[in-house]
Amino acid sequence: MKESTTSLVVFILLCLAFSSLTACGGAGTNVANGNADRSAADGSTSPAGATTANFPPLATRLAEVEFENLDGSKFKISEKKGTVLLLNIWGIWCGPCRAEMPHLVELQDQYRDKGFEVIGLNVGDNELQPENIDAIKKFAANFNPPITYTLARSSTAATGEFYRVTKQQVVPQTLLVDREGKLRGMFIGGGGRVIESMKQTVEKTMSE
Repeated sequence: MKESTTSLVVFILLCLAFSSLTACGGAGTNVANGNADRSAADGSTSPAGATTANFPPLATRLAEVEFENLDGSKFKISEKKGTVLLLNIWGIWCGPCRAEMPHLVELQDQYRDKGFEVIGLNVGDNELQPENIDAIKKFAANFNPPITYTLARSSTAATGEFYRVTKQQVVPQTLLVDREGKLRGMFIGGGGRVIESMKQTVEKTMSE
């Protein structure tokens, strides 16, 4: 755990220094060896033509971990079964995170009345400490366009479970979970290609 935390600190510092990158560590980058991971970059995690039955359930440890709403209440992903969820981890300090937020707003507004919810999970500041709720609220209030999706905080342990699923310690990254609690896509980093793949996968999942 100590080694994992140290690695995450390094990636956060890199993100601060090179905010023009599409992610801390690079979009679609295999953090372990630095080689491009095409499936992560494309946001595609399942074979073409796969049916709903082929998709795996979201890992129980992530589905059952608690996240904190900005009003202090707690929730679990498992409690939202029946809703298509787009789970996005981000930080105020992360340039690529901010760049993709308008697209998350667009998706939330497009599918809001069809059983769809975007949840932005704040992973903490550049020292891995929880970002102040008031700071998150202020950021959201000043963001343009207005953030119309749910914002919440992710603890270090919860973020660790997220990374356990994706096997990559970068932000932003996003998971798409369908109404049955099955994992439909992983989108690592930001940038046009990843965002477009995310939109296409959401559209396909919502049309089912």
